[in-house]
Amino acid sequence: MVTLVSTTQQQLGLLFDAVAVADRVIAQCFAFRAELIDQTRRFSEAHAAEIPRGPQALWSREEIAHRELSSELAVTLRIPERSAESLLAESKALVQDLPATRAALHDGVISYRHAQAI
Repeated sequence: MVTLVSTTQQQLGLLFDAVAVADRVIAQCFAFRAELIDQTRRFSEAHAAEIPRGPQALWSREEIAHRELSSELAVTLRIPERSAESLLAESKALVQDLPATRAALHDGVISYRHAQAI
């Protein structure tokens, strides 16, 4: 017995296929963003020694660099600073500790939510 799929069902199927493609592209963008954020973190850490610091400063240059980085990231992404700090930690984990997870995210196999859970 042959089952015919209606044109409406075919069109709906094509739309769902397009949604799946968009979701993979979004996952790839999240992986790219994580890589850029971690690159920014590494740059900030590498140049922390150049930050001016007075003799009465309570924070180390590294702490100042980290706070400036999280503040700038928060402003750039229009998110709360605490969310920016979490994003910095997640990006570092994906790039340094979880390369297979980052690769799966980059390939669109998993979503950013999946990567966060891992």
